[in-house]
Amino acid sequence: MKIRSTLWRLAISVAVAAVLFVLLANILSNPVAAQTRTYVAEFTDASGLHPDADVRVRGVRVGKVERVKLAQRNGQDVASVHLTLDKKYGVVSITRLAIKYQALTGQRYVDVQNASEGYSPADLVTNVPIAMTKPSFDITSLFNGLQPVLATVSPDELNNFTANAASFLSGDGGSIGPLLDSLHRFTSFVSDRQQVLATLMQNLAGIANGIDGQTKQFMHIVELLNQPVEATLTVLDEFRKSELYGPNFTEPVVRMLHNMGLKPGGDVDAAMDRAFKNLDNFFDAFKLVPVMWDNVPLPDEDPAAAAPCSKGPMQLPETMDILLNGTRVVLCNR
Repeated sequence: MKIRSTLWRLAISVAVAAVLFVLLANILSNPVAAQTRTYVAEFTDASGLHPDADVRVRGVRVGKVERVKLAQRNGQDVASVHLTLDKKYGVVSITRLAIKYQALTGQRYVDVQNASEGYSPADLVTNVPIAMTKPSFDITSLFNGLQPVLATVSPDELNNFTANAASFLSGDGGSIGPLLDSLHRFTSFVSDRQQVLATLMQNLAGIANGIDGQTKQFMHIVELLNQPVEATLTVLDEFRKSELYGPNFTEPVVRMLHNMGLKPGGDVDAAMDRAFKNLDNFFDAFKLVPVMWDNVPLPDEDPAAAAPCSKGPMQLPETMDILLNGTRVVLCNR
């Protein structure tokens, strides 16, 4: 009797363990309940994609990755991915398969784009060529075109910026604040900040297109950040003009105007009267110029050569001059 009860307990324990094992295996593998069809897709790069990864259509899991292996096609190494897909959806000529990120440091999944629902068996493409696939994304493309900048940035700043970008893009609850703060520090010592920001925005837009998580929110942020950056790039010369004609130019001009008497709070009417009075005095003084010029003694000359009259000039009183149209004339003896 004792042996029988022990065997029953052992059998029940084994059965419970088997059930728990099956449940745990199902949870880990996330099986697809619907009927599926197997496809073989070729990728130039399948980094991070592993068996049991999800196959999704518009974000909904509809299949699994069965295995990933290396293959040769026309002398080129390619990644051959065997995957299953719900029979409700079919891979046709316009369908594209892309390896996308659930997290920058986590699992990848296969995104089936333009999957056909009303397909015919003749339209199916069960062996998907490279032309119909998009490879796994390389995080280093975030810094494409920034090699000269990276040479001047400390590793700590670079790692901090990458970590904040990964935290936000992966959708783990991180806010945009740390990303913008690290972006500011990343470009603080760069001379051409506008060009660096424009390049980073383009690279981040490419990353967001291949990442699941907060892609929609981030694409909106990228568009908002790109607007002032692009506008700034078109008016860079205006900033130079502002520097040339800024305070360094206006302060001397203001001092010159003050020295000319144009100061705030001045009496405009009195200034105008003074200006017109000075103008009248100028014209009066200008009228006296011919008379003053005629009274300027000329240098001594040869008397014989200087006598304009054959019988000599008429002797006039010393205090008397004869003027013709304001010009002194000499009278000759007859």
